[in-house]
Amino acid sequence: KTQNESKTILVIGGQLCTDATSYADELKTINDEASDFYDGAPWREQEGHSTVVSTDVQDVVESDMPSHVRIFLGSNDILTFEPNTANEQDVQEAEQKTAYVNWVINHQKNSFKLIHDWIKTAEIKKFGVVRYDWVEEEKVTSQKYSGLSEEEYFAQREEFFTEDKRKDTDITITKEEQDDDGWILEVDIKTVVKHVKIIPIPTDNFRISRNAKTKDDAELIGDDTLISRGELIAAGFDKKTVMGLPATGLNHSSNNPGQNRDNKNQNSDVNDPASELLVVSTRCIKIDRDGDGIAERRKVIFSAETILSDEAFDHVNYALLSTILMPNEAIGKSRGEITIKTQEVKTALVRGMLDNTYRVTAGRVVVNSDNTNIDDLLTQRASGIVRTKGDVRQAVAQLETPYVADKTLQVIQYMDLARAQRTGTLMASQGLNTDSLNNETATRFNGVQDEGAAKVELVARVIAETGMKELYEGIAWTVSHFQDDETEILVLGSQMTVDPSKWRYEQGIVSNVGLAAGDDVDLINNMSGLLQIHQQLKAAGSPLTDDKKMYNITEKIVKGMGQRRVSDFFNNPEVPEQVLLAQNEQLLTLAEQQKAMIEQLQNNPLAEAEVVKREGDIAIAQGKLQLQSAQMVQDQQQFEATINQENVDRIAQLEKEYAELELKYSTDIPGKGIENG
Repeated sequence: KTQNESKTILVIGGQLCTDATSYADELKTINDEASDFYDGAPWREQEGHSTVVSTDVQDVVESDMPSHVRIFLGSNDILTFEPNTANEQDVQEAEQKTAYVNWVINHQKNSFKLIHDWIKTAEIKKFGVVRYDWVEEEKVTSQKYSGLSEEEYFAQREEFFTEDKRKDTDITITKEEQDDDGWILEVDIKTVVKHVKIIPIPTDNFRISRNAKTKDDAELIGDDTLISRGELIAAGFDKKTVMGLPATGLNHSSNNPGQNRDNKNQNSDVNDPASELLVVSTRCIKIDRDGDGIAERRKVIFSAETILSDEAFDHVNYALLSTILMPNEAIGKSRGEITIKTQEVKTALVRGMLDNTYRVTAGRVVVNSDNTNIDDLLTQRASGIVRTKGDVRQAVAQLETPYVADKTLQVIQYMDLARAQRTGTLMASQGLNTDSLNNETATRFNGVQDEGAAKVELVARVIAETGMKELYEGIAWTVSHFQDDETEILVLGSQMTVDPSKWRYEQGIVSNVGLAAGDDVDLINNMSGLLQIHQQLKAAGSPLTDDKKMYNITEKIVKGMGQRRVSDFFNNPEVPEQVLLAQNEQLLTLAEQQKAMIEQLQNNPLAEAEVVKREGDIAIAQGKLQLQSAQMVQDQQQFEATINQENVDRIAQLEKEYAELELKYSTDIPGKGIENG
């Protein structure tokens, strides 16, 4: 790339960003209003009148969040990768993707709050967005050892020397000396940590083309983020370039990422340049770079018009979430947004009701000033008197204020019902009176509950099918393109080795959310009933069931109970180690029973033949156990031999293809040699 080409990208990106920034300002106005209504901020107050604010937006959002947390932050798999065929490698890859993507998300720093805040933002505002990046960060840790014996000192030093050869690790000994207590050893360990990092993006800092229907067809999509110089350098950007970038100023514009909703600058007064915050912009832009008339996606990272990175990047590494979808629009609506009008009306009604109640309880009087001592009337004291002349009824009279609060309550109940029909948030915040409840039939009440639950389930399904699916697909794409080594993870209590660089299949994702799939109680009840049916079928010897299908049902039950490690409770019939342990226990139990019977028979001199028979049964049981153990070892050896042979065949095929390419194009391919590892 030349600097001129990069500048061209900035110019074109600036043109696209002008429209995106204007659109972001419009979204910000709506988002800020929704946030204010959620917070119950002051609204159209009048002096001398009630200032209470209804909390309908907050009620709807907070009633949704428990079900969202149960569904998306529970133990169940909300999304699974589905194999395209019955091919064993295809099936195993789909299982690996599902397990590994879940593992990556759950092992993010503060993963619970990350997903919770993402969903809650989309509940309040028009959308929530996260960015997922493959990062290679340098981390330095210091370790100090004191009071070491000479043997311990040399052993520890040798261990560091061995670790220093390890990939992505640099160990520097900063101090080694001996004092009266023994050897002192201090080291700095610099490690390059490679992983997927999910970053929440404030909605005010997000940019997307106005006419985008999805994130993938947007001409421009990106964000502006505050990052310290030290973080940029740790991420691998050139130190000299980063240190020359200007820090954020006190710009109070609406789109300055250094400002929050209270116009407080997030950049602190620091003297350390490494801690100074910079506005770093990421833009995924469609641009015709090579002049072929087709726009390609490029990812540009820059700060203050200085380009830090510019690369072809055929992927949009953002996951966008709206709780209510709008046709042909990338940005939908929020649950809070559609509740704002209800909160406005209810706030006005509640204020009027309270004002009426205040006037009724405080009371006012009509006074004939010619016949009444005004000072006595204005003096408030217990058992005080008011001096009047003539007929008291003609001197002082109560000014009646009609009480209308009861009628206002009926209107408020209607507004609650209208909100419930719109959002599905029912009885918890509905002001239904006793007569209304008594007149409801049980079946109709259950129907109303089901209808309300269906609306909330629809929101959960939208979350799963849009933002969550984009996040799962994006993480799978990221690790398959950038991770170049194996990772060992625990899945249901068993170890799994994952190598994303070997993933070869384009697999779809299936949602497990919706149609009451998120209700753990219903799930457990349904699976328990299904398990009874399978047990009856197995007892009858039916071919419609087997141990694996029964295990799948129990796995669902355990997950529905919130337990992740199924192996703590049930053995997987497809895992030989777990099955062998159960069989071993059964054989040992049989042996103990046979031994007890032999001891009883030995007391009977007439039962010598039976004793011999029982001893033979024990020998047979022990022999079976030894045969099963040997078979397991043989199966493992055969599996490893098969894998090694497949590697040899694959390498031979690659070498053949290289040779054909060299002959076809009359050229030598450098570095084509492949060693069988």
